[in-house]
Amino acid sequence: MNKNSNNAPKTSPFSISNYHYNNITQSINNDDDFGCVKVEISDLDNSCPNSTTLSLMRCKKQVLHPFRTLLCLIGWRPFGADSLKRSSILMRILNIIYPLFILILLLFNYTYEIIVCQGKLNVVTDTKTTTTTISTTTLSVHQNHTVLNWSSLIPPKPIHKINVTDVHPPVCGHIFTTYIIPNLLHFVAFIIGFIYFRVTEGEPMYSLMEKVFIHGDQNMRQFSPNRVIRRLKIFLLIGSIWVLMSVGTHALSNAMNDFAHPLLFDKKNELKRKSVRYTLFILDIVCLLISNCIHLAVVMNFVSHCEMVVFYCKSIRTRLEEKSIPLLEAMKQIVDLRSSISQLNGAVSRMMSILVVYYLERTILGIILFLMNEIKEPIMFAYRILYPIVWFAILILCLAQAARVTSKCDKFHRISLAMRVYGYHTTSSTELDGFLLFLSSAKLHAKLFGLTVRPGKIISILVTTIIVCIILLQTNIIHSSNYFIL
Repeated sequence: MNKNSNNAPKTSPFSISNYHYNNITQSINNDDDFGCVKVEISDLDNSCPNSTTLSLMRCKKQVLHPFRTLLCLIGWRPFGADSLKRSSILMRILNIIYPLFILILLLFNYTYEIIVCQGKLNVVTDTKTTTTTISTTTLSVHQNHTVLNWSSLIPPKPIHKINVTDVHPPVCGHIFTTYIIPNLLHFVAFIIGFIYFRVTEGEPMYSLMEKVFIHGDQNMRQFSPNRVIRRLKIFLLIGSIWVLMSVGTHALSNAMNDFAHPLLFDKKNELKRKSVRYTLFILDIVCLLISNCIHLAVVMNFVSHCEMVVFYCKSIRTRLEEKSIPLLEAMKQIVDLRSSISQLNGAVSRMMSILVVYYLERTILGIILFLMNEIKEPIMFAYRILYPIVWFAILILCLAQAARVTSKCDKFHRISLAMRVYGYHTTSSTELDGFLLFLSSAKLHAKLFGLTVRPGKIISILVTTIIVCIILLQTNIIHSSNYFIL
């Protein structure tokens, strides 16, 4: 035998199709029988024949990667978590400092909102013109009769030139209900989300996505993974537009208040502190962007879970209607679907329930401010219209997704009744009765606040609210200065 035959390369009889091995270096020690091999494993490319794998890769690239970037931005996911290399010391220190930095920004935002009465959300003072906020009881006795002399041709003195010494600066009213409670809800949702994503790293969402794509390939006529990716991309786009609209609405409210507030800046030092005012405005916008990105992360996680459950449910239901799946296999998949809904009703639902209260409070407050507004300026009018629309849009999206999950899962009961009447292959009536009993106890319902969300409940609440508002406006219990609403 040739002595150099041991150094010849050996070929394995097995071929590896799922990974590509690159940059393989081998060094053999003469004294030892061990070899050191460095292997770098890369993801599959588009040459893979498996369509499910390609769909998962595309969904991961177009949906999961932007979502994980969003989680890194708000501190819910460590930087470099997807890297195969061991994190450096600087990266570990950054992953400790950055969440603390985000927490400081949030606390600053909560405090700054209370100090500057952010958003002009006081129904009593912020819905009227500035000239009506000064009380006449603070004027002297002789000024009460001579401030507005209509019989004289001399124009009266402007209100800001009247010698008033007892007029108090505008203060922020209803602080507890307007700012403290919503900020507390937002902070609790931030803590729950931080713990949830640091522990799970978003794996429940990805595992559910794998199940949906696997079952989707088995029923391409009624279900396509491309449709799932398209829906999730639409949700990302809508969420990004919502963040820009909310930040723009907030910037509009600051522009109306000249980027400051009398409690922080007075008229004497206006020019000297202009740079400080705009600096605080930019910092406020950054804090608001982080805060709204937290809203976006919670909502995206919830609506994506709901959409995955809906597609999973449609896949199982379609195969039952086509009678292309054994009944026992369908029951196993429904049990798996129930576990996915249980994950949805866990920490994901708790985060969403907390923020739904936040959105509901902002929507109601925005509608009241719009109805009671007496300031006829176009900028103020546009702000009063946009404010409730922004918060109502994200509220109705979350409620609609939860209602869709319940509505789609309720159709299993209708299918089981049809199967009991018309039969299902060679399945006996006893087995069909057991399947009907199984579905009645499965409880495939999406929940918020621990309550089942159904489309009928949402529609009835909206209709009742609209009718009550119409009655209150018609009876002048709620008086609006808007001509079209009177």
